[in-house]
Amino acid sequence: MPEQRQTHSKDEHSRVAFCYHFFPHYRKGIIEKIYKELPATFIGDSTGVEGIKVFPFPSDVPFIPAKCFYIGKLMIQPRLLWDSLTGNYSTYVFLANPNHLTTWLAAGICRLRNKRVIFWGHGFKSSEPNKTNTIRKYFFSLAHAFYTYGFNAKKNAISLGFNAKNIYVGFNSLDYESQLTIRNKLISTHIKYSAPPNNLTISCISRLTYTCRYDILFDAIAQARNLSDITFNVVIIGDGPERPALEAKAKELSLSVKFLGSIYEEQKIAEILYQSDVTISPGKIGLTAMHSLMYGTPVISHDDIVSQMPEVEAVVTGFTGELFKTGDVKHLAEILASFPSRFPNRDQTRKNCFTMVDRIYNPSKQIKILKMAINDVPASNGDEAFTLFDEGTTK
Repeated sequence: MPEQRQTHSKDEHSRVAFCYHFFPHYRKGIIEKIYKELPATFIGDSTGVEGIKVFPFPSDVPFIPAKCFYIGKLMIQPRLLWDSLTGNYSTYVFLANPNHLTTWLAAGICRLRNKRVIFWGHGFKSSEPNKTNTIRKYFFSLAHAFYTYGFNAKKNAISLGFNAKNIYVGFNSLDYESQLTIRNKLISTHIKYSAPPNNLTISCISRLTYTCRYDILFDAIAQARNLSDITFNVVIIGDGPERPALEAKAKELSLSVKFLGSIYEEQKIAEILYQSDVTISPGKIGLTAMHSLMYGTPVISHDDIVSQMPEVEAVVTGFTGELFKTGDVKHLAEILASFPSRFPNRDQTRKNCFTMVDRIYNPSKQIKILKMAINDVPASNGDEAFTLFDEGTTK
C-alpha cells in the first residue's frame, strides 16, 4: 500500500492495541513500560507456547484473550479480526510474523479504517530478492511503519525499497529494572572475579539443544589448551536433550565443565555471570547477550549475521565481546587462547558491557522508539550499537 502519513490528535494516540500471539513472561520489562506510559490494550492468547509462561497482567491493565489456532507453522487468531473491525484504537501494533494469517487480514482492515498500523518484529534477515523476502515485502507493505530489533534489519529493508523514516530500530531488553537492582548489590558487595590470571571462566546459559552447538565450544577449548597455558573452566546453566552427549564429550576431552541444570533464581544467575570472564554461545545469541552484558560479562558468538539473532549487534569486537567464523573451531580456539590479551582490563570491559545495556538495550530506550513510531515521528538512524564506542561517544 502507498505511504500514508497519519494526523491524529494527542488524545487519539492514547489508545493503542498491542496484538500478539501471546505475551511471554520474559518481556516483563517492556510490557510494564508500555502499560505505565501508554494507555494500551493488550490482545493475545492467555496460554503460552512450548512451555513458555505468559506474562501475568495486573487486573487493572486491559487485556483481551485471543486464542491462537495452529496448522503447522501457520496460525490464525479470529479475535483479532473482530478487534480490527470494531476496536476504538487509533494505532494497532501487530507481531510481524507473516505465518500469522489473521494479521494480514487484520492489518488490511485497520488500513481501510484509517488506523495507524505498526509491525513489531525481526524484519528482514537479508536483502536478497528471494521468494521469502518477496512474500515478506507484501506483508510489511501492510504497515505504515515497523519496529525492528536491530540495524541490520533496517538496512535490509531499505535495500528492498522501504523508506528509512518508517523503520524504527528499538532494540530489545529483559527485566532491566529488577536486574539493575541485583547488579548494584553485586557491585556494592564487592563481588569480583578472583580466579588466577591464567584461568578463564566461561559461562553458558540456554536450553541444551544441538542448535546451541556447545560441541564446537568443547572442541575449541581442547585446541586452545595447546595454544596457551590457560586453564579453562566452563559453567553451564540450563538443561535439555543434548546434556548427556555434552557430558560425555566433556569427559572424553577431559574438560572442566560444571552442569548446573536449570536455574530460575535471578540472583544466582547474576552471581555466576558477574564472576565469569566471558559468556559463549557458539550457535545463535539472542537475549542471552543482554543477560550477560547486564552483569558486565562480554559475549562470544558466531559471525553469520543472516542466521544470527538481532541482539548480536550488541557484541562489539574488542569492547563487549568477539565474533568467530561460523562453525570454525580453530578460529574460536584462537580467540579463547588470546582472550586475556584481547580483554586485559576486566573492570573496563565490565563498564563497556554495562554501557551497552544501560544506553541501548533497555525498556526505556524501547518505549522511546515505540512512541516515535506510534506518533509518526520520522525514525532515527538506529545504528547506536555500532557507534557506541566511537571516539568520544561514551564520555
